[in-house]
Amino acid sequence: MRRKKALQYSSFGVLLLIATLFIWREGPYVYHPVRSSTAVHNKEGSSAVRVHGFISTRPTPDAIYYKNKVIVLMYHDVRPHPTNIKSLDTVVFKQQLDAMKANGFHWITMEQYADFITKRRPVPDNAVLMTFDDGYETFYQHVYPILEQYHVPATNFLIVATVGSKKLPGIPKLDWQQVQAMHRMGIDFYSHTYDSHAYGYIRIAGKRKDRAEPMLMGPADNKTLHHVESNEEYDRRVTGDLGLSDQILREKIGNTRNILAFPYGGYSKSVIDICQNLGIQVTFSVKQGINSPGQYIGYRVNAGGMDNNPIALLEYMKRGAPIKSPIKGYKV
Repeated sequence: MRRKKALQYSSFGVLLLIATLFIWREGPYVYHPVRSSTAVHNKEGSSAVRVHGFISTRPTPDAIYYKNKVIVLMYHDVRPHPTNIKSLDTVVFKQQLDAMKANGFHWITMEQYADFITKRRPVPDNAVLMTFDDGYETFYQHVYPILEQYHVPATNFLIVATVGSKKLPGIPKLDWQQVQAMHRMGIDFYSHTYDSHAYGYIRIAGKRKDRAEPMLMGPADNKTLHHVESNEEYDRRVTGDLGLSDQILREKIGNTRNILAFPYGGYSKSVIDICQNLGIQVTFSVKQGINSPGQYIGYRVNAGGMDNNPIALLEYMKRGAPIKSPIKGYKV
């Protein structure tokens, strides 16, 4: 009997310990600036230290988490009471903005970011660039009013061929009137391709077998027509698509820069060569991490989705958004 009770108490104690550790690891984190002379400075010169805790949630607006770097946040659909796992609730979006504001993050424009990447121009400490993909109408209906309320600059990457189209399945897209109205008020719009936001069978250089990949990444293998694009055909297709996208954006809203977010984050040496030939100054992947000057293919942190935890996002940002999978080469 005593052995049974001892085992029960032991099991309860182990479960309690596990629960306590989980709450400590997943709960709110507090960062306090180091004020003592014993502070150990990191490579960026920051003296902020991480303090775990699930009781104190005191904001630290004066802390420096990183210098001369930019975290780029990525969103897609944002709306009230979403039902799609990839959509973010507007309530959570506001919680994110409140947390960033309270903890000393500084939102910058795409102009500032592009100059930072290409010309090494300075940016504020704890700099953040807000980006949204696909040009959903919910951006105009739900996100734009919040951005105005919080005075947050942002960029939306448009699939240009879909702007104003009412016949497409799925979430409705922005029209040009909405795009132009927001652009006049300071929202930026850049390319997510003209009409290449799709997967297909692609022939990747050095690979023996064609596989499903984003359409920009290599020559397309049309299984229906039994035709594989030559390198010249691939170059014409991608050059035409990306060039047309930027041309329309110049005509519609007066863009002076060519900036591209790769659909699904897919890129290859072939498409990078085309981008550079077209004068595309900055590109973005979906790989998670933080950006330094010269990072031609930008890292982005996914901040959307119904499962987003604003506290966990803030913790990751305060740690300087450690790079998960390095992007090799492709510097400017």
